[in-house]
Amino acid sequence: MSDDKPRDIASIKKEWDELAERYDTYYERFGGAVEHYVDWEILKEHLPTNRDAKILDAAGGTGRITLPLAKMGYSVTLCDISPAMLDVARRKLLDAGVLDKVEITECDINKLPYADESFDFTIGWNSMFEAAKELIRVTKKGGMISVFLVNRCGDAISKFHEDPNTALDLLSSKSNVVTYNNEKYLTVNVDEARELFEKEGIRIIEIYALCGMVEFLSISEDIRESRQWDEKFFKQTTEIVLRMSKEPSLKGLSRHLAVYGERIR
Repeated sequence: MSDDKPRDIASIKKEWDELAERYDTYYERFGGAVEHYVDWEILKEHLPTNRDAKILDAAGGTGRITLPLAKMGYSVTLCDISPAMLDVARRKLLDAGVLDKVEITECDINKLPYADESFDFTIGWNSMFEAAKELIRVTKKGGMISVFLVNRCGDAISKFHEDPNTALDLLSSKSNVVTYNNEKYLTVNVDEARELFEKEGIRIIEIYALCGMVEFLSISEDIRESRQWDEKFFKQTTEIVLRMSKEPSLKGLSRHLAVYGERIR
C-alpha cells in the first residue's frame, strides 16, 4: 500500500453489501458471460485432479466460482468480507443442492482465520496483491494458487477517457495504486507480477490477460449488454478471448492479470 492509513472495514462492507443483490447481473449479460466462461475455462486447466482436495475461494462474493467447484465435488471454503454477498452465495448453493460441500466464513481476505498450509488450492480474485501473502500462507507447499491483480497499463487504458491525469500517472510510474470500493489496489505489469510472486516462494506456471478483452473486439455495446445472444457468436468470442489471454503481446492490455503458480517454499 502507498500509505499507512488503516482500511475502513465498515465502509468496505457497506459498499459490497449494497452491491450484493445485483452483483451477478453483470455475468448474465454477454460481456460478463464471456468473462466468466474464460475465467472458468482457464481455472479448470489448473484444478487438482483429486476431488478430495481442499479449495479456498477467498473474497469469493456470491459464489460465482464456489458453486461450479462444489458441483464438481470439491470441498470448498468460501470467505468474504460482506455478509450480504455470502447470503446470496448461500441461497445459490442451497438451490443447487450443494450447500453441504461448502464452508462459509465471513472474514477479511487480508486476515484469513485459517492455519498455515490449510489448502491444496487457493483462489483470490479480488485483485489485491496485499492479500496474496495471506493466500500463500494458507496454501500447502506443493499446492496451487490463483490470484488476480490489477494490470497497470490496462487500467490506465480503461481510465483514460474519464481521468487522463490518473492514467498518465500510472504509466509514468508516478503512481502504482488505484482505488475501487474504498479499497486500494497495487497495480503491476507482467514482469512485476512474476517478480513479486517468485519472491514469495511461488513458481509461476502462467500469467493470463483477463477482463476487458471483449472491448478490443469492437463488439457493440448493445451486444455486450444483451441478455440473449447467438450461441455460435458466443463460442467464437470466447475462443478468441481465450487465445488472447495467452498471447504475450496482449498481456499489457487487459484490466487484470491472472497469476497461476505453485508454492515451492
